Amino acid sequence: MKSITLTHKGKRKVNQDVVLIKNIDPSTYLYLVADGMGGYDNGEKAAQISTESILTFLSDVNIINKDNIQKAINKANLAIRQFHEQNNSKLGATLAGIVFSKNLAKCFWVGDVKILHYSESKLVFESKSHNLINELSESDVINENFNPSKYSHIVTRSIQGDIKKSVISYQELVVKDKDQLIICSDGVHNIIDSQTMLFLINNNKKNSSFIDQVNDRLNNESDDNASLIYISRL
Repeated sequence: MKSITLTHKGKRKVNQDVVLIKNIDPSTYLYLVADGMGGYDNGEKAAQISTESILTFLSDVNIINKDNIQKAINKANLAIRQFHEQNNSKLGATLAGIVFSKNLAKCFWVGDVKILHYSESKLVFESKSHNLINELSESDVINENFNPSKYSHIVTRSIQGDIKKSVISYQELVVKDKDQLIICSDGVHNIIDSQTMLFLINNNKKNSSFIDQVNDRLNNESDDNASLIYISRL
């Protein structure tokens, strides 16, 4: 496996995103992108607490499955709640991660950090963000007067101390040779959608050239923190 990371603050004063790549054991890799919630006091701290808690928990379990990944998220919630109580400061983060072993990618997410899977020059999986627009689209609320721009940035799940609001979505993906996976914060996918990302991948033979093009666009267009992990199976 080969991976490339990208993270910068955009036009924000501080980068509240945290990117983590760790070899848990000789055959298992953990990839995480956490996006600190800017409306809270300590977004960057929340992202750090979340990634560190998840890494610590998953490094100590015998098997990594959906249940244990949810338990790792719950531990991160507990750590954030303790920080809030000790410092009287609200904090939270959205997050997505992949546990990769052999040819299987165990994907999980809470909030609007996305996971994309490309195979044979096609998009074969795109995670569905936990935001208000997606929840409303599944209900009868939407009509011809509906304005999606008002709701697309309101997340409905996050890691902010309440276990009930941080239930993961989970997907297992079989990853073949030359497949590509991307984990990206909303600062990326709000600027470069999944099909545009596919176009850039297909038109750049070198992974570094693809990342350079993504970075150039984000530098020119992104107002928000922007982070991604690009993973390719050689």
